[in-house]
Amino acid sequence: MTGLLEAVYLVVASVALILAVIALLQSIMFRREIRYVLGTLNSRVLRHVVKSIEKRRKFKNRYLVVRLISSNNIGVNELQKRIDEAFIELYGKRGYSEASPRVLYFNEKTSKAVIRVRNHYRWSVLLALAYLERKE
Repeated sequence: MTGLLEAVYLVVASVALILAVIALLQSIMFRREIRYVLGTLNSRVLRHVVKSIEKRRKFKNRYLVVRLISSNNIGVNELQKRIDEAFIELYGKRGYSEASPRVLYFNEKTSKAVIRVRNHYRWSVLLALAYLERKE
């Protein structure tokens, strides 16, 4: 009986050893395949992929028409400067550079302005304008 039990243990240990060797060989082959793929990708290919992705991700602008209610008479440059300061104070320089708000038109008589901004930041610019009014 003990001889049969030892034979079963020997068979189980042999099967476990064979499975471990197979797993080791597969991991080595997988590692070689990964190295091969990474080796074939050079910087030129990666640059091409990045450029094609950037072309698909075109930034869209929105144009906000706003009317400013203020007792002070300000010009286009002064309005742009105040919007820049308020936006940087609220969102920082990175947020400002990503939003890139620009005053394209400002009529001093009607106090209406056209502001160009990136699509995702339109509400941020409106908040900066509200902050600007509150700051005065």
